[in-house]
Amino acid sequence: MIFMAWDVFERIYNGHYLLVGYSNRYFPKMLVEAGNPEKSTYVSVMENDVNPMVFDAVQFDRLGRFLSNRLINDHSWRKHMYERHDSVMKTYFRACERLRRLDYARMSNTEIARRIRPILRMQENVRVLGVLLNGLPLDGRNHLSDSIRSELRGFLKDDGDFEKHWSFLTQVTKPSMRQMKDLEIARLAAGASSMSAYGKMRRLERIFDRYSWLDYMYYGPPAGFAKYEQELKEAERDNKSLDILKRLKEISGKQDTLMKKLRFNPRARHLVRLSQSILWHKGWRKDVEYHGFFCYEPLFREIASRRGVGNFRTLLYLLPWEVDRYILGGKPSARKLEERRRFSVLVSNSGGVRILTGKPAKTFYKKLRLERDFSHLTEARGQCAYPGKARGRVRIIHVPADMSKMREGDVIVSQATSPDLIEAMRKASAIVTNTGGLICHAAITARELRIPCIVGTGNATNVFKDGDLVEVDAESGVIRLVKR
Repeated sequence: MIFMAWDVFERIYNGHYLLVGYSNRYFPKMLVEAGNPEKSTYVSVMENDVNPMVFDAVQFDRLGRFLSNRLINDHSWRKHMYERHDSVMKTYFRACERLRRLDYARMSNTEIARRIRPILRMQENVRVLGVLLNGLPLDGRNHLSDSIRSELRGFLKDDGDFEKHWSFLTQVTKPSMRQMKDLEIARLAAGASSMSAYGKMRRLERIFDRYSWLDYMYYGPPAGFAKYEQELKEAERDNKSLDILKRLKEISGKQDTLMKKLRFNPRARHLVRLSQSILWHKGWRKDVEYHGFFCYEPLFREIASRRGVGNFRTLLYLLPWEVDRYILGGKPSARKLEERRRFSVLVSNSGGVRILTGKPAKTFYKKLRLERDFSHLTEARGQCAYPGKARGRVRIIHVPADMSKMREGDVIVSQATSPDLIEAMRKASAIVTNTGGLICHAAITARELRIPCIVGTGNATNVFKDGDLVEVDAESGVIRLVKR
């Protein structure tokens, strides 16, 4: 195996093998389908819940071009695949809802295993199809976003306002699950004055039951009821989400008006609508996955208790196809799963999947030669997700536990943002991420908050440190160090 061309294209924080196992197993097949060698190999590293994903750079670029071209130009294939994915996601969501309401204390291991088997098969389709239909296996070097941007820029002949047009036209106008949650709380707040305190709380409890899993992400915990009570109080003071559907409709109308003004032909309109569709679909897929892991928690708590495992999250380091064997026989052991969590390397190719732990894993990882020295760099470059300029102190924020260091006006620098970082993002003067493009959370949120945002820098979290004073020029896609 040649290691020199290998690179990290994404890091998932609070990741685990139950999340990435199926896509990890499928990546080599995707590489081959894109014209790479039959023995293409993919490597996934796990170190204390951080999951770097490693590809051969040449093969990854070939795969990215292959998928982006097919998504943009093969209309019948794209339509069929999205319909198939939507169907399996809806079925998976309903099945997981039933799963979380089971009384596991009354069930045998055999019965629990029987219940989870078909749901894990659905999870495979949700994960693999979702990764494929994002246009790339990851959010890293976003070939799909780059292809769409390049063609639209050529169509507009770069009239000087391209970044402004791009950020506006790719705003999603179909409500997300999180927006629907906000709308339900807003409607409750609007009618709260005519309700009893008991009736108001009962209705809020129903909203909480429907949506608390949105903050679960891949690892948990879900939102607490106190958070929903606070959101209701805020909505009663300032009910800004009540007209969210109206605002989305207005944005859609303004987008149509702008496309007419710019004389968009059918091809350019297709690219805009495809961009919006991919953005919305990715958000929906992630929500479905968050819901799935939220629904798995009661099951894993019960099995962990039966096997004498103190932390149920240890079981998240099972590969999905190992769950059945673990429920029925306790293999692999909790000790081996903890080894995987601390440091392990998954190697996937046509011969199957193998996991290395301990010294063999570290030896293999060193051969990949992935370590880079960024100490000499004073700037990073990426893609404009929302135009503007800002100056502020860097705060490296990957997970909610990092948000306590965030102050008003700071610049968030992250591998990739996620919905559970929204409170920190609202305080930011600018947002900068290593990964991302059209289909990333940072880009969507920056447009909603109107905050300068640069995505896809690749190395910003390595170049800058907490407390660095930086200037962010999103229009040029540059972040510069002012003072360390």
